[in-house]
Amino acid sequence: MKKILSVILALSLAASLLIGATSVSADEITVELDGNPIEFDVKPEIIDGRTMVPLRKIFEEIGALVKWDNDTQTVSARKNKKTITLSIDSADLQIDKGDTDEEGNPIYEIVTLEVPAQIVSGRTLVPARAISESFGLNVDWDEDNQKVIISSNDEEDESWKENIGSINLDTLTCDGEGIEITDNQIKITQGGDFTVSGTLSDGNITISTKEKVKIRLSGAKITSSENPCIFVEDADKAYITLTDGTENHLIAENSDDGAIYSKENLEIKGDGNLDIESSAGHGIKASDNLNIENGVISINAASDGIHINDTFKMTGGTVNITSVNDGIDCESIVNISGGTINIETNGTPIENTQTTTETTEEAPRRGMWKMDEADVEFEKSTKGINAEWMMVISGGEINVNSASHAIHCQDEIEITGGKFSLSSKYDKGISAHGNLTISGADTVIDVTKSTEGIESKNVMTINDGVISVVSTDDALNATGGNSGMMQGGGMRENMGEMQRPENVTDANGTEMPAGNRGNRWNRQPKMQDGEMPEGANLPLNGEIHPMPQNGEFPMRGERPAIPEGQMPDETMMQRPQMGGNMGGMGKNMKNCLIINGGYLELCGSDDCIDANGNIVINAGTIKATNPTGTFSGNFGVIDSDGQTTISENADIILASGSGSERNLKLTQNTIIVYCENQHAVKEQIIVSDDDGNVIYEYAPEGKFKAVLIASNNIKTGEKYTIKIGDETFEAEITGQSTVIGTQTNGGMGFGRGQRMQ
Repeated sequence: MKKILSVILALSLAASLLIGATSVSADEITVELDGNPIEFDVKPEIIDGRTMVPLRKIFEEIGALVKWDNDTQTVSARKNKKTITLSIDSADLQIDKGDTDEEGNPIYEIVTLEVPAQIVSGRTLVPARAISESFGLNVDWDEDNQKVIISSNDEEDESWKENIGSINLDTLTCDGEGIEITDNQIKITQGGDFTVSGTLSDGNITISTKEKVKIRLSGAKITSSENPCIFVEDADKAYITLTDGTENHLIAENSDDGAIYSKENLEIKGDGNLDIESSAGHGIKASDNLNIENGVISINAASDGIHINDTFKMTGGTVNITSVNDGIDCESIVNISGGTINIETNGTPIENTQTTTETTEEAPRRGMWKMDEADVEFEKSTKGINAEWMMVISGGEINVNSASHAIHCQDEIEITGGKFSLSSKYDKGISAHGNLTISGADTVIDVTKSTEGIESKNVMTINDGVISVVSTDDALNATGGNSGMMQGGGMRENMGEMQRPENVTDANGTEMPAGNRGNRWNRQPKMQDGEMPEGANLPLNGEIHPMPQNGEFPMRGERPAIPEGQMPDETMMQRPQMGGNMGGMGKNMKNCLIINGGYLELCGSDDCIDANGNIVINAGTIKATNPTGTFSGNFGVIDSDGQTTISENADIILASGSGSERNLKLTQNTIIVYCENQHAVKEQIIVSDDDGNVIYEYAPEGKFKAVLIASNNIKTGEKYTIKIGDETFEAEITGQSTVIGTQTNGGMGFGRGQRMQ
């Protein structure tokens, strides 16, 4: 018996050791990159014998940017020219190194993973080795310490720094190895650190070597009649350093490629000044990456101020750009974390296509006013900052006065910090064709002139920040990416950038505000990042309720919910008209404009806050106006094609030319004031408690006659004074809704949608 027990004990011990060797607790696995530990919000796990790590965190640690397409369950990451794409539950990892075949088609490499990517606790987990090696990193496994060790390539060869030389442009003499001078043409053929000073007329500097080269501009002036002043033809990497306290000038008279043209990675730094004049082309052109660390760079260009094929990164310094075309045009990624950017673009429209719409005998509805409108088109793009793949801004100061969009991206924009002053003469302040996320308590965005102020053609999420917008169309607009819905709640389709002329009146003879309808035709479905941004607090959807046959709304809590995306029954269509657009009815509405916090002052001459799906306001302070005066049509402060949900944690002040209490179903205590007279732009709205303490102030950017205040700070049983211009109103809060005055005109007023909650 003792022998049998001994055998059983031995077998049990062996089994436990075997299990310990093949299955490791997530808490025991650590990951380090170049000796630095990586902290994860979701711990790494061993799945099917492979160490799985959160993909986003790993990629961000190595400097790659990550996007998530919830519709296709696909994650993609990009660094330099390399893009990695991977779908959940797929073992195929696609690597695009930026190469193309003879016909210009991308060349992809497919790597088969031993364990497919999968979602664990809201994060995408991937095999550590395969995903790291895809970006050229080395991966080792420390069995004793249960540690994944990721390291960059071996230390770089720094011997090039030992070749120190100088180039005197006045005398065309030099010292140091690897410098050739022939007829005002200077060629650097060996790595080194070279100081350049003096004046060179009708000449240039060309770098052609496999090593790193640094040019220190120290009081240099180069003029070139046909070629770039500095041309990086070949190099491991090129550096331009602006020597502290020096003034440097590059003048390209007839170069399409600009004053600086680099085919390789280029970095500009230093505490000096660099002035660039480019009469025929770009100011700076880079085929690979361009990094600006510091210095003062001023560019005057006939084309783009800065044009980059790969990634533009700025961490400090000052860049001043005046250009005819884009200020900064990047065909891949824009990543700004510091410094100051001042941009003015001067492109002018080349085509105005006139269209006319007819009125009817009925009261005018959206899309039925008689007016001439113009499509604004440009021969070439003339945006402030433009990116193709992704734009990330986490700091710095950005001031743009542009002809077209001030800030634009063909896909996602993430703003987590920075100070913005944006003005667009003919177009939008901020426009993202993909998701747009604004976060950061220190983020300040001021859009002083625009058609649409801030736009996302997919999902817009505002988590924090101070945002001010003035627009001739919508202040905020999100289409949700759903094809087939009406344009921003309107009845026009695919009409382009349409500028409403001034002095146009509606059927009642009331002057219409000048504005721009914008091209709001929806893109293909592409939902927001499945890996939730920090601070996001998305509510449950699906509270679309049928209207009882007697036409009365049941009390809150008695209405059965229809699942999201399900067509409401016919009783839904029998509600009293609330100004809501039926273009979105029957569509699979999703949350496409989400406000989780921040302080917003918005002025939109059409709808102020507009969404083609659901609007969700979880928190924050929103002061908004639709400056239409006494206009009684279908524009409003809040316009949703789906549901509008306003949490009790939100503070709302809305000013409009009209307003209807039945349009809003709010949980906070609410005061609605219908003024006797119309109030002018910037007239103060001041709300004070019974002790005289001012709890809200607002000076709307447009004319208004009705005001709504909704807040938990409005307490039942308390008295409040509302001073609006020269009118003073007293309100004693005895219930959830307090109405002062009488509504004298109809229309959209404060808001519309299937249901304002």
